[in-house]
Amino acid sequence: MQIKLKSKGFLCFVVVLCLGLVFLLLMYQMGFRITYAPDLENSWNAISGTASWVSAIASFLAVWSAIQVPKKIAERQIKVDLFEKRYRVYRTLILCDSFSALVSISTGLADIEIFFYQSFCNIAEEPKMYQYKLFAAKYVQVTETLAESKFLFSEDIWKGVCKIIESIQKLVPTGEKGMSKEEFDKAKQDYLDAMKSCELKLILNKMEEELNLTKF
Repeated sequence: MQIKLKSKGFLCFVVVLCLGLVFLLLMYQMGFRITYAPDLENSWNAISGTASWVSAIASFLAVWSAIQVPKKIAERQIKVDLFEKRYRVYRTLILCDSFSALVSISTGLADIEIFFYQSFCNIAEEPKMYQYKLFAAKYVQVTETLAESKFLFSEDIWKGVCKIIESIQKLVPTGEKGMSKEEFDKAKQDYLDAMKSCELKLILNKMEEELNLTKF
């Protein structure tokens, strides 16, 4: 935290220094020079003009600061308000990654149901034995949670998550039986391919940036 404060303080110092140099350059271009000439009289018009420029710049900086501070506060508040929902999507994606490891060794739809249940259900709070009713309810919860990313994260994140949702819907049975071995193998491979093509690690890193409440 101290390092961040120091870096921000240094950045503000650099910005102020650059603005000061720009101001001095403008004054130089307008003919102002620093000289020692006690025999010359003060030009009150020049002093008045300089004061007007300083006043205009100071007013601009004051207005800019007045806009930026509330903006930063509002952005932080939005991140705080959305943290819970965003973190739920983030955690679900991590579980999708764990599920894919089990999918790779599955041999049929029965395995998928059990592996899905094991990956996404909280064993500490729910029955340890597989129950189709709980599995179906969890499937709906998982897909709906992932779909929320469309409204909680950027478009590039949603595109990757959308691929995962579509592949899960094809792979995980929800009452429809009778998938052939060829159809199962294709759905299985499509899910594994979707997990790779969406660059899950990159998506998770972007989500972590959105979840970080200390980065402003």
